[in-house]
Amino acid sequence: MENPDQLTRLRAEPQLMESAIEEVLRYRSPLHWIMRAPRRDAEVQGHRIPAGALVLPMIGSANRDPRQFPDANRFDIARSPNAHVAFGHGIHFCLGAPLSRLEAKIALGDVLARFESFEPAGTEPWPPRQALHVHGPASLPIRLEASRKAALAY
Repeated sequence: MENPDQLTRLRAEPQLMESAIEEVLRYRSPLHWIMRAPRRDAEVQGHRIPAGALVLPMIGSANRDPRQFPDANRFDIARSPNAHVAFGHGIHFCLGAPLSRLEAKIALGDVLARFESFEPAGTEPWPPRQALHVHGPASLPIRLEASRKAALAY
């Protein structure tokens, strides 16, 4: 809804569905940070991190790093490559990531098929969820208009 040009493109090019989901994950990372503690001393960009020290990797920030993502603050459903870390990385990669991606593909595909349009129901921006590390709306009132094709099917 915030990027109607990209929504129009996705409707016209449904083969971009998986790429669009990856871009949503990068652009609106649901998890913004994860607490970690290295097992042994480490050095990151010239800074020593002692074993056992708490570090706070900022996933949301990493997914907007302009060194990794050209024009990082632009939402682009055809972004390639899109090596985001919304589900973590390496041994800490989320086991539920494939299921989450599949659920998003089915749900978004169904919404696009059933509804001609959807838009925010209010004039205010969506209220953020009251959480330190999980990003998303506390509520998201939307107005839906059923497509004629979907209405005829029911």
